[in-house]
Amino acid sequence: NSKGVGFLDGDIGNPAALIIENASLATGGADAESVAHAKKYAPLWFKSQDRLVTLEDYVARAAKFISSYGTVGKVTAVVRRAYSSANVIDVYVLERASDVQLQQASTSFKMEMLDFLNEKKMLTDEIVIVDGIVRTLDLVTTISVDRELLPREEEIKASTRGSILRYFNSDNRDFGNPFILTDYTRTIFQEVDRVRFCEVDNLSENVNVEFNEVIQLNNVTINVKGV
Repeated sequence: NSKGVGFLDGDIGNPAALIIENASLATGGADAESVAHAKKYAPLWFKSQDRLVTLEDYVARAAKFISSYGTVGKVTAVVRRAYSSANVIDVYVLERASDVQLQQASTSFKMEMLDFLNEKKMLTDEIVIVDGIVRTLDLVTTISVDRELLPREEEIKASTRGSILRYFNSDNRDFGNPFILTDYTRTIFQEVDRVRFCEVDNLSENVNVEFNEVIQLNNVTINVKGV
């Protein structure tokens, strides 16, 4: 609830106080578009020229969709390979729950997105909304720092955690994108000045996913080692 105080003039020299209060929580709306999201989808949006012809057009328009509850989604689009289904476009979708969490889209979200896409599709195309799949990932990460910095371990761990969360931000993760160990460790090394070296203890190879899957961070443990 929000509350505000204003003043109304009554008799001269005798102002009256007026309190205005919201009795219910606000609903709807969405957060401002992130810079990463704008950089990624703006070129596709302008390229589509407000009509859906290519698969990129479908992804670009779906990326602009905001549900009546203020939620957005992550999508990919594919054409069915069967000859008789050449004009059927499967749009795989997940609904955004937070900056780093995606979830199975609600029925209302999928219905609203379908209506939104149908407004601009080609007459010969048929759109089918399909649930995407979240692949969760647990990570144990060890960072090496100069020994004299060990008293600042908690501060360094907080900076490292921030870098990891940005890396796994849903704007930076797409359907079918693998988890590349060297890319992950290099990002931490570059973003956290005090980190000398970084490694993942519980994985020995990259994690690949299918075209309809998105990798999502579940838990991360950060260990600090002095060198």
